[in-house]
Formats: sequence, structure tokens, C-alpha cells
Amino acid sequence: MDAGEIRDLAAGLVRDDLVVVPVRHHSPACALLVRRLIKEHRPSAVLVEGPRAFTPLIPLLTHADAEMPLAVYTYANRDQDRWAAYYPFCDYSPELVALRDAAAAGIPARFIDLDLAEQHLVEEARQDTGDEGESLLDERHYRHSESLRLLAKRLGCADDEDLWELLFESDARSTGTAEQIARMAAYCTLARSDRTAAELAADGTTQREAEMVRQVLDALDTRAPGGGPVLVVVGGFHAVAFPQLLADPPPRPIIDTANVTGDSALIRYTFERLERLNGYSAGMTSPAWHQRLWTNLSDPPADQDPRVAATLTALLDISMELRERHRLPLPLPSVVAAFEQALRLAALRERPAPLRSDLLDAVLSCFVKGDADVEGVLVRAASRYTLTGDAIGKLPPGAGRTPLVEDALQRLRGHRLRVDELGRQSTSLDLYRNAAHREASRLLHGLVLLGVPFAHRTAGPDFVHGTGLGRLHEKWDYTWSPSVEGSLVEASIYGSTVATAVTVRFAELLADRRTTAVGAPNAVALLAQACVLGLHDQVGETLDLVRASFAADASFAAVGVAVTQLALLWEAREPLEARKLGDVPELLGTAYQRAVYLGRQLVGDPRPTADALVRLRDLLVAEAGGQLDADLYWDLVDRVADGHVEPLVRGAAAGIAYSAGRSSADDVVARVAGHLAGGVSPADGVAFVSGLLLTAREAAWQEHSLLVELDRRLTGWDQATFVRHLPELRLAFADLTPVETDRVAKVIAALKGLDDLGSLTIRTATADDVQRRLQVSEQARALLERDGLSGWSA
Repeated sequence: MDAGEIRDLAAGLVRDDLVVVPVRHHSPACALLVRRLIKEHRPSAVLVEGPRAFTPLIPLLTHADAEMPLAVYTYANRDQDRWAAYYPFCDYSPELVALRDAAAAGIPARFIDLDLAEQHLVEEARQDTGDEGESLLDERHYRHSESLRLLAKRLGCADDEDLWELLFESDARSTGTAEQIARMAAYCTLARSDRTAAELAADGTTQREAEMVRQVLDALDTRAPGGGPVLVVVGGFHAVAFPQLLADPPPRPIIDTANVTGDSALIRYTFERLERLNGYSAGMTSPAWHQRLWTNLSDPPADQDPRVAATLTALLDISMELRERHRLPLPLPSVVAAFEQALRLAALRERPAPLRSDLLDAVLSCFVKGDADVEGVLVRAASRYTLTGDAIGKLPPGAGRTPLVEDALQRLRGHRLRVDELGRQSTSLDLYRNAAHREASRLLHGLVLLGVPFAHRTAGPDFVHGTGLGRLHEKWDYTWSPSVEGSLVEASIYGSTVATAVTVRFAELLADRRTTAVGAPNAVALLAQACVLGLHDQVGETLDLVRASFAADASFAAVGVAVTQLALLWEAREPLEARKLGDVPELLGTAYQRAVYLGRQLVGDPRPTADALVRLRDLLVAEAGGQLDADLYWDLVDRVADGHVEPLVRGAAAGIAYSAGRSSADDVVARVAGHLAGGVSPADGVAFVSGLLLTAREAAWQEHSLLVELDRRLTGWDQATFVRHLPELRLAFADLTPVETDRVAKVIAALKGLDDLGSLTIRTATADDVQRRLQVSEQARALLERDGLSGWSA
């Protein structure tokens, strides 16, 4: 299309009965264009691109006490499909300006696009974006346009954002509405020319445009005679297709939304999430920068160009950030020089006023005086932080925040957790001595169960997996973000309070476990989770599941792990306040006998079986194992040491017996000699030694005779056999501590006639030496992983 055809297209967007305003989401220039057109044409109705289901939220969005940025969070489910998305608003969003100005003038307004589920059902190419949800304001067509990329290059712009700012934002106040619409038509026609009809159908654009055009036609049909035109605020990519679509309307899309459930809610949003550099698909870079521009466009300073004033304000804010947060001394002349340079760069580049790129170039040129890798990093960080901003929206009264969101926020604030600030926070909870801290822990664990991405535990006792139980404090990192409130909106299906929702969600989890073979360890972990969550009323039902799992699980290794998990849970009952675990001692005895019985079957993978034997040994010396029959276990160990099919398990059992003083060093040496004799394969012999050192590594440095026998047997191997089994031998000794390794080395050296191995510590190594060796280790690890040998690097 030539310039004349483009202007004809733009003129066709403004008729007596219809005004189609092509916009880019979150553009101050487009927001100003919308405001001017509403004032000029006094429309009878305002239609806005966005899911139709959002229309009831318009009074909240336009409420005088609503502080942007806010977002509509919407989700939908059908069968196994789940969809979630955000529709953000800020003060300079053209859609919000249209809704606000319409409300102020008493003009009816509504959204006209397909709802979330409908958009997904018609879009073949949409990719799963994860649990946090996507943005409904997607401008990927502009970013992927080859025509716009070439135009940016021709005009000397760094990227498509720089191009947009040059063509539309830099002279927004001085450009008339007709000229602005014509520019938008040209820009969007270029972007649309890079997409085929098949691509537009595949990504849902065709169906969405058909629905929006039908909504426009419905509004035109109901427009009162002599009334103002229908004003439509829609993305420019769609707007340039409207004249043709209105002339030859496509049929309204028919979409099967049976069995679809979902809801929408207004939530707080942040400038950080609006930032395009943080992954927002429709974001303009630097939301705080555009907020300054919008403020100056709406209420222009008397003696300065709006962009010049915004440039000066931004420079002052960046310099303050550098001085106060980064302690970087920045003299006032540097700020003055940066301001002058930004203006001169804009003039040199033939721009009406400084763009964001001019501002950043001036900042880096004038503020970085020292090392670019040090000061430059600080200056860039301060600039990005300042231009992005840290604004958090505020919901208006009566916003209809779901009860679960309100309850969760109140509870979190009650525990002095910061849910009104950005940035990562941390907290430490004393579970053993502070009841309030235990309550806070249950709250955080409950949010994790509900899938709310608010906090994650970084340290402390893990009662579910039975680790770190000696630690007194539980440490959490947490961060509030819009996805927290969005997830709580979805979790509202479980209840109106956190306690209710957690109870219902856990009951759902428990019911699911009853219908599947979860295994004894998972059943005990679920019991521990009930205690961690404070769901004491659920403990009885969970104990029934644990009993059934112990009876059904035929794996010695699994039952052995589960028995020790149960014992650890019993020992930790006080901090968990597990008052209804009275049946655990009896259940523990039954499960212990079940483990011993399964152990006699002599089946199972060798390493897990050996680990289970060690766990049961540790159980017998623990508080919870005081009432168990130890003779049953030692009878099992003797059986396994003599007759298990796996040499590693036999070695582990022999080591356990040696460590407990139930067998002598001579017996251990005899067993090693037998396994390394000529009648046994070298692989089985090495496996036996591995099992022995797994459970009794002290034998390697306490029993001289054992090392003598090992040396005698291994030196009898030929070179090929030794090299073939060297990796397994190295792993067998890998669990020895450095001191133990030194002791073994000295004994072996003495056997070989060496009096001194020399210093095993290199004290002359430099930092570069260490770094090179670490790099070599990492390369070796990567090579082993590539070749499927990652287990050898353990």
C-alpha cells in the first residue's frame, strides 16, 4: 500500500457512526489519542478490546480510589486443561483511559473480545506458559515483524521499542488525531503484512476479530438515531482490518465451552511485572518512565516540553538512587552534563525530544567515571530500577477481593510478613519454642499445598522427609507478586479461608492417594504433611492409609525407609503438636516386623536394600525404637550376610555386624578374602567391599589386616582387570573422610616400603590455580554426564 492508500484506510476508521481507535497497549501517546477522540466525538458507547466477562469489573476499574497498576486475573478449567491470564492496567493504558473518560461522561462501556477459554480453544499455536499465567495483551506480532525491524534499522533505532517511541511518543502532543491514526495505520499495516491468513487463523486472531466485529455491529444496531458514534478502542493490529471486516462481516465464531469453569477478579499489580524486560509480552520498557510522560502529557508543564521535563526528572531520580542506595558519589555537574547531553543527542539524531535511549546513553556517558565493569553495572542497575519503578496498585473499596485472598493477606500481615512490598524477604521461625511461629509455619506450608508461589523453605527441620530434625529454626524466603493473589483467586474453589482451603485440598489429596498404590514412604510422608499443616483432625484417616500401605508394600527397601520416617515423626511429635499420634507406637512395631519379614525374602535392588538395613539399625538405637525386638533385626542381618544374592548387600550386612561388635575383624577379613578369591568374579568382589565400607568404613583404617588382605588380593589381578574395576573401587572408598583417607594411604605406603607420601596439602596454590582446577573438574563432570556416567562423579 502506498501513502495515499494508507491515509484512505485511516480515514475509514473514523466515520459519523463509528470511530475505531488503533492503539498499542500501555502507550501514553495512544492514551492521549483516545482522550482526544472521546472529547471530539462524544460517543454514544465505548467498546474496548478485552474478554467480555470483564465488563462487570468496569465500575471498580474506574473507581476514584482505584490506584494503578491493577490487573484482572482470569482463569478457566475444562477437563484436564487449565488456563490462566492477566489483563493489566496502568494510568496510561488506552483501554483504561477510555473506560475512565466514558464513566466520567456517563457513556456506557463494555469489553468485546472472546473470553479466556474461548481464546485458547480457537488458538492452535498457543504454548503453555506455566502456572503463573500469561498476558491477554500480547503484542508478539509487532516484535516478530521483519518490516518493522528493517524500518527501525533504516531510522537508526536500537530496536522496535526505540522505533515506537520515535514515531509516536516523541511528539504526541503536537500531532493531530488524523495524523496519529494514519501513522498507526501505516505501522500496523506493516506488521500485519508479515502474517499470512493461515497464521492469523492458527493463533486465534481471525476468530477474535470476527467476534469483536460482531460486537461492533450489535452496538451500531442499537445506537440511538442522531446519537454519537460508537467508539472502539482496539489494538492497532486488529484495527486496520476492521474496515474490510465491517464491509463483509465474517460469521460469529461458534465455540464449544461446555464444562468450562472459571472466574475473574481484580488484583494488585506492579510496575515490575509491567516491564517488558521482565517478560511481559505487551509491556513497554520502563513503566515509570512512561508514567512520567503520561503525567506530563495530561498536565503539561508551562515552560518545558513534556519529554524534556520527564528527562530531567528521571536524571535526578537516577542520581539520587546512585547516591543513596549504591553510595556512588555523583556531583551535580555530572547531572547537568547528562541533561545537556540527552538534549544534544536527541537533536543530533533528529528527534523531536529525548527518547529513553538518549537518556540512557547520556547517563552512561556522564555518570560512569571509573571501571565500566564496576560503576557501569551500578549505573545500569540504578537506571533500570528508576525507570521501571516500584509502584504497587491499590484496590478500591468494594473491589470484591475474594475472601480467601483477604484472609491470606490478613494472616500473613498478622505474622508480620511483608505483603505490601516488592523484593525478596526472609523470616526465621522457632518451631520448638514459639507457638506463634508454629502457626506461621503451618500457614506457609498451607500456601505451598495450595500452589500459591509466595514462599519456599530454605533451611530447618523437614518433618516430611525426616531431615534436619536437630535444627531449631525453620527459614523461609518469600516474595509477594501478583501471581500470589492470582493463585489465591483460583484456590478459592477450596474455601473462603486458608484453613478451610487447606483442609479441603488435603482431603482431596488423601482421597486421591487412597485410589492409587502410593507406597509406604509416600503414605508416611502424607501423614507427616498433615502434622506439619496442623490438620490434626485428618491424622486418623491418614493413619488408616499408612496401615494399608505398609500391608500392601512388598518392597523391603521402601518399608524400611517408611518405618524410619514414622519413627522420626513420632520423635518430632512435640513441635508438630501431633496430639493424635497415639497409635503410632503400635503401628511402628507392626511395620518393623513387616520390614524384617520382607528382608528375609532376599529381593530388591542392592543399594536401596543396604540403605534400608542401615536405617533399621539406626532405628533400634533411637528413642522410638527402644521397644522393638532387636533380635529380629540381627537375625535378619546374619541371614543377609550369609545368603543374600547381591554381594553389595552381603557386604553391607557384614559391615553392620562388625560395627555392632557382633563379628570380629578376622571374620570380616575372611569374608573379603573369599569374595576376592579366584572363584568369585572381580565385579562381585568389588561390590562386596563397597557394601562393607558403606556400613563400616572405619574398618578400612582401623583393621590393618583388612588392608593387607585387600592389597594382596588386588595386586594379584592383571592390569586389564584392575583398570576395568578401578572406578568402582574408587567409589567404594569415596565416603572416607580426608583424615581417614590419609590413614589408609599411610598404611598402604608402608606396605610398599614408603616412609613418607609427602605433603597432601598444596599451600602455594594461587586463586588462579584453584579456579583452573575447578574448571577442569566441571569439564570432567560434564563429559561424564554426556557419556551417561554421571553416577561416577558422585
